[in-house]
Amino acid sequence: MSSTDRSVRDGMGDGASSFTECKDSPIGDHVADQLLTESRQTKYKQVIARRTRRLVVVVEDCYDPHNATAIMRTCDSFGVQEVHVTTARNTFRINSRISQGTHKYIDLFVYPHIEDAYAALRERGYTILVTDLRAESIKDLRIVKEKLDEQPLAIVFGSEAKGVSQVATDRADGHFLIPMSGFTESMNVSVAVAVTVHALRQDALNTDAPGDLSAEEQTALYEKWVRAHKGKAAAVLLDGKILQPSSGEDRSGEPLDEYSA
Repeated sequence: MSSTDRSVRDGMGDGASSFTECKDSPIGDHVADQLLTESRQTKYKQVIARRTRRLVVVVEDCYDPHNATAIMRTCDSFGVQEVHVTTARNTFRINSRISQGTHKYIDLFVYPHIEDAYAALRERGYTILVTDLRAESIKDLRIVKEKLDEQPLAIVFGSEAKGVSQVATDRADGHFLIPMSGFTESMNVSVAVAVTVHALRQDALNTDAPGDLSAEEQTALYEKWVRAHKGKAAAVLLDGKILQPSSGEDRSGEPLDEYSA
């Protein structure tokens, strides 16, 4: 197992990180802290403090689970909180063994068609840019980065076999391409996502900059992650739910009410 795989075992590893303090987190002490080790509390809050929703990734009809998994791991690694996928032609399948749980920390939105994804994103104020080889496409990712500084962006990638659909291209707000100098004119979709997202997030990653989630969003995300990690125990603590016992017996046949979290 690689050092990367070890660092994300169980979805949240203790591997090296570019940040050592939870200096940017507005969450502070939370009732859910008692369900986590101190190191996991700190890690959750550190990661959440650097998450962004200003940049989101959209993937149209990805069919290869290795690519789907790599895309989710890339977005987690570079702090992108949302991935939007369409499944008109293919289901979006994540290999949980390879993911090592990291996909559970990403908000995944699934739509039947690209038009549905575009409508939802535009309602939230996103400008939509599609990867495209057409002549008028933006050929410098630094220009895309400048657009991101001005407005929330959704960047769209196509399927492995057919690329982006004509509908996705025609209904986008703009187009960009990844500059290359070799014989090939395209990249594997997961590689394209990684190259593009890193280029757009590089400054924030290099400076360990805080993300753009509000205090309320960060707290809600923290609770969501604790729920995913602790299950019933988190529901009891955060929702005040009373666990209903199951019936059992001891070795002598005496009836028991059994509780488990």
